Amino acid sequence: MRQPYQSTNPASSQVTINYQIFGADSGYISITSTQTAISNNYILGVNATSVNLDVSTYSTGNYVVALKCNGEIVETKNLIIQ
Repeated sequence: MRQPYQSTNPASSQVTINYQIFGADSGYISITSTQTAISNNYILGVNATSVNLDVSTYSTGNYVVALKCNGEIVETKNLIIQ
């Protein structure tokens, strides 16, 4: 089981993603640009509850943030980079 996560939105240089993963062996966050489909993945600690990501090099625009546990997408959110 997992609980939905939240992210700082909109973001310009840093984004904090809070999450809780229950019963998963692995988890990661995937951030994908809706304009270019370029994706970046960030491995998560399954016992941690948040991750801070530097998004200062990302182009402005809309992104999809996906929480994946054991290789399956379990939650998605939209992220705006300004």
